[in-house]
Amino acid sequence: MRALALVVALAGSAQAGHLWAPPLLTIDAGSLPRLAESGRAVSLVDLRPAEAYARGRLPGARSIPLEALIRRQGEIPAGAIVVLYAGDSVDAAAAAARYLRANGRDAIFVLEGGFAGWQAAGRRVEP
Repeated sequence: MRALALVVALAGSAQAGHLWAPPLLTIDAGSLPRLAESGRAVSLVDLRPAEAYARGRLPGARSIPLEALIRRQGEIPAGAIVVLYAGDSVDAAAAAARYLRANGRDAIFVLEGGFAGWQAAGRRVEP
């Protein structure tokens, strides 16, 4: 939770004084494979702790735990559509998306339902 608070605080201060913030873009488990097939580069970022990532993840996802996002944001490819996900809610991923947008990234999506939603939809998981 401390990492989430840090990301939220930084995202908030980066947008201080602005009356308008871009809407949060979400994507569901059924639409994500179609996005990946669109021809544009898609980067999946797993924000869960490394231990959770090691137990299972979306195919092709990279692990950047939320508490390391600020330090490791440069690992997210520029120009790619970025899909962020956490455990079972969008809160952590939404805060991370706001932070990345406030720091110049665009085309940031949050996976609805997170990793749990992906699994509940019967989608493939990498071990």
